[in-house]
Amino acid sequence: MNKQVTEQIYDRDKASKAQKEYCDRTNSPHFAPLGGRCWSCCNNIYDRIEHTMSNGEKFYTGITVENAGEYLITGCPHCHRSYCD
Repeated sequence: MNKQVTEQIYDRDKASKAQKEYCDRTNSPHFAPLGGRCWSCCNNIYDRIEHTMSNGEKFYTGITVENAGEYLITGCPHCHRSYCD
């Protein structure tokens, strides 16, 4: 079977808009910072940031446009600070 892989899109404006639309559609509170800049680590939650582990493996943090439109954002993907405490 072929498994379709979707490209992960990181776009500040589109993701911020998608989160607002998700909150409006689901009548959920909007916890994510407007514009996406985390008040704790100052990174934008909608940016893809590369990290390297001590063994040399790389991993990425950030919220994609797709995820912003499907899930309620309650914290920073980079520093893990909660926005709803």
